[in-house]
Amino acid sequence: MRGAILLGMALLLVHVAPAQQQRRIEILSSRNTLVERVGSQQFYYLSGRVGLRQDDATMYCDSAVLVQPDNTFDAFGYVRIVQSDTTSVVGERLRYNGAERIFNIEQNVVLSTPSSRLQTTSLEFNRSTQVGRYKTRSTLFRNKLQITADRGSYSVRADRVDMSGRVEARDSAFELLTDTLRFFPKRNQYQFVGNSTLLKDSTTILCSKGTYDNERDELHLGAGATISEPGRLIDADSISYSLKTQRGELFGQALVADSARGFVLESDYIYYCEEPNYVNAHSPIYYRQKLDSDTLYVRSDTLTIRSDTAGKRTVQTRYATSFYTNGVQAVSPHFRFEEARERVYLYPKPTIWSEQAQLDGDSTYLLLKEEHMDSLYVLGNVRVLNSTKDSVHFDQAVGKRLSGNFERDSLESVLLEGNAESRLHTISDAGEVQGLNASASSWISLLFLAGEVNQIIAGRDIQATYMPWKTTTESDRELPGCVSRFEMRPRKKDCRPPLPSDTETATNVVLTGASSSEE
Repeated sequence: MRGAILLGMALLLVHVAPAQQQRRIEILSSRNTLVERVGSQQFYYLSGRVGLRQDDATMYCDSAVLVQPDNTFDAFGYVRIVQSDTTSVVGERLRYNGAERIFNIEQNVVLSTPSSRLQTTSLEFNRSTQVGRYKTRSTLFRNKLQITADRGSYSVRADRVDMSGRVEARDSAFELLTDTLRFFPKRNQYQFVGNSTLLKDSTTILCSKGTYDNERDELHLGAGATISEPGRLIDADSISYSLKTQRGELFGQALVADSARGFVLESDYIYYCEEPNYVNAHSPIYYRQKLDSDTLYVRSDTLTIRSDTAGKRTVQTRYATSFYTNGVQAVSPHFRFEEARERVYLYPKPTIWSEQAQLDGDSTYLLLKEEHMDSLYVLGNVRVLNSTKDSVHFDQAVGKRLSGNFERDSLESVLLEGNAESRLHTISDAGEVQGLNASASSWISLLFLAGEVNQIIAGRDIQATYMPWKTTTESDRELPGCVSRFEMRPRKKDCRPPLPSDTETATNVVLTGASSSEE
């Protein structure tokens, strides 16, 4: 018996629920009313300040035809629907299905919510789901914002507008052009898919998909993205970036080019802050710094950039660093460039090449003057090798410390101090080795001409020996630690990845004067 009662109650609920959802349309007002019965249907012809209501929606118009028990009506002339005092729709013609709670409204249609206003020519609106759909080119208004699209849907409950076709969003602060757009009016947020262009002040953002939070001025871009403005280019597979603070993260094939500071940075990951300049990058990094008449190319595993209070930067790399300029090349575990002092530090145990010379030591620093190589200092266990005319043997020198000078970015002279020793070859005009000059002194000065040792000066406590080549042994020919590493010498293309032609062109526009040629 109890089971039968419960089953009866369940059946009663099944029948009652649809009846509650499909509440009968009520006539609130009408100056003129004509009722006509046709079969099982009853037609109400209403005119003059017509008012109708179904649950929490009130509908007004100049005239209407209501059909019962179908629970449908057609409305004409300044049609207005107000739902819960928050959402309203106006137009000139409307057809309403009360059972499905769906209406189609046409001509001069405006859908208004607390957050925005949609203007269209035709709208289908489902009152149950609170979703309106339009298939003609329409415009959404929010404060100074206007978004025009070929088609779309407006979910009032979710406060979300989905638009597609040719979508154009414009306000006083920015302009957005895209293929598909999802807009949240209350949050003032945008999600876009397809070829998209966002223009804000002098900044142009290009991407295939992303989000833009206009309140916070934040971007989250994917599937390839570019942010460009005069003097700066940011490019990556995906970007999370604040336009307000000019800082963010770049992921996958990331690139930053900054003409004001004269650098280009490429990496798989970059954290970048424009001002004060603050950068972290890793795995691996390629860095280019524009000098006055040259460009410094650096490759490493990680990179940091920090700025002092005067805006002068310190660029530092760690692990497996190679760098290239036209005059000097080097490999070193660590690299440090101090912009304020125009100094480059290499440590520990770097190897440096300049033309035919190779220099090794415990640590090295180079001084620049007005963005030109000026001088060089090598400290601890210094080893110098210089290729001879036969390109087979190497003149050698060792000492405790070395200082050198550059002329037009080429090594002009070096001074080797502290128990200095040398092994210098005598080469005939035919290119044959004739003998070996071995010397030891307090210091040795080497002068270079066209990359070759042109003059040697030794001072204090000099010991010198000449040995015919045929009488020398291996221990006579090589000083301890003097090992040729010329095969490790970086080339420009080793310190710089190949770029797609469009990125290469854009980068060179930003970094004026950066060469795109490869050695």
